[in-house]
Amino acid sequence: MIKLKLNPKAVEQHFISVKERIKSRAERILDNGVVENGVRIMPSDELNLFLDSMLVDTNIKQLVNVKAEDMPGIIQLYERVYISADHRANDMAILYNLFVISLYDSFAYFNKLDFIKRIKLDTCAYCNRNYIYYLSGQDAAPIKPEIDHFYPKGKYPYLAISFYNLIPSCSTCNGIEAKGQLDPIEEGLINPYLFSEISSFMFSYDAANVSILSPLTNKFGVKVFFKSMLHDHNRVFKLEKLYQQHGDHVLELIIKSKGRYTKAYRKYLKSYSGLKIDDFEIDRLILGNYSRADDVHKRPLAKLYQDIGRELGIIN
Repeated sequence: MIKLKLNPKAVEQHFISVKERIKSRAERILDNGVVENGVRIMPSDELNLFLDSMLVDTNIKQLVNVKAEDMPGIIQLYERVYISADHRANDMAILYNLFVISLYDSFAYFNKLDFIKRIKLDTCAYCNRNYIYYLSGQDAAPIKPEIDHFYPKGKYPYLAISFYNLIPSCSTCNGIEAKGQLDPIEEGLINPYLFSEISSFMFSYDAANVSILSPLTNKFGVKVFFKSMLHDHNRVFKLEKLYQQHGDHVLELIIKSKGRYTKAYRKYLKSYSGLKIDDFEIDRLILGNYSRADDVHKRPLAKLYQDIGRELGIIN
């Protein structure tokens, strides 16, 4: 639902934070393999080529910094060149140990809190319904953010630490009832970094069953639906069904649009002594949520508010 923007500075910081761990683990695995269920397994000849390549910074950067649109090519390359068909189970176990167990799952080498802060995203990229909370835990246990592996780490462990494969999300969207470990290739999902700016999702509404006398009493009198959407995302994340629960927000916007007070309110705010406020900030106060498209990630339901607010003429 939310288009995530490319963030070269954050990508570079991420690469710097993980490269030494990748090199040291790759070197150790080349020498000693890994122990899996009490049994030492060694990489195949094909995987040895990959592990050798992970001793070079430029090769690590190519994997860690790979852009979302290039990941299918990386998958094809690795499956064809670096993973042995005859020793696939062992090679995948070694890759999982290298990128997931020894790095992604290790707080000492991958700090999820810092990662989320670098992205500067406050709400779930898939639904825009829930905040993504993170607390450092100085006085108590930390609250860890949810991060979805767009290409699941169980099936594509070599992408487990790739920046653009790590999507901040909520527990609902990242849970087994939604995306979980589903393969986006099989499900037809698009990485949020590849969403179009405007048209990937667009909300509208039908208020045919709203009472004139008591318009705020029946939130289910408003049907919230998508005027445009990515159908596979809607199916997997159940977005339209979930947004039916937010009809009360649309009802309040409808009431605001009928109030005819917005022009006078704008004039009052602009003339208020000592208050410096621009048109976008006035839109935010009237709308009750962020009004700029660039700010849609800052508060839950901002996309809903913006689309319905424009349809009702509350904001431009």
